[in-house]
Amino acid sequence: MLPRVRVAGAPLLADVELVETLTIECLACGEARTVPAAGALRHDPGECPRCGYIGWAPSASLTERTRRRIRERPLERRAKLYAV
Repeated sequence: MLPRVRVAGAPLLADVELVETLTIECLACGEARTVPAAGALRHDPGECPRCGYIGWAPSASLTERTRRRIRERPLERRAKLYAV
């Protein structure tokens, strides 16, 4: 039997909790990020690290046509289109 080798700081596979994720996009600049599919971070993902905007939508629900229409709307009206 081989000895167990562990990389310093890396969790063992048994220590890793598998969490379902959701990819969301910033409604201002299109930056994508992954958040847990359930929980507080999904409902309040915070501001976009790229542009600072706080409106997000699930990437899977956006078509290219929808993305273009969102970009054409004034910023103050974009967050009203979709709620994450």
